[in-house]
Amino acid sequence: MFFSVGADNPIGSIIGFIHLGILTSEIQAESPDISFINSNKGKPLLVADDYTFKLNKAATTTKYWICTINGCAAKVHTDSNNGLMKTIGSRSHLPGKEKLEVREAREKMTYLKKNLLTVKTST
Repeated sequence: MFFSVGADNPIGSIIGFIHLGILTSEIQAESPDISFINSNKGKPLLVADDYTFKLNKAATTTKYWICTINGCAAKVHTDSNNGLMKTIGSRSHLPGKEKLEVREAREKMTYLKKNLLTVKTST
């Protein structure tokens, strides 16, 4: 059965709304918000939906990121300016939100230590 989408057909409008809602959630699932933090060793980590990825390879136009959890098939490709290009694979674990919060707090403390907490020593 076919329903037209429009104001003159309330059922069609509801179905169109549901379809748009599904489409929106699919787009959000495919296009996560990304940010970057540093690892304990100062290497860049990409963060997407509370999952962390380490840089695996950098080509001329594309950076290839792999999940920090060994055995996870999730990957992310970004352009050379760190703009999201695509996500690949499925995750085999839950997001490490607590671990991510610890990393972010550690990074803030390191920044404060380097930039604000300089102690003057007099001889």
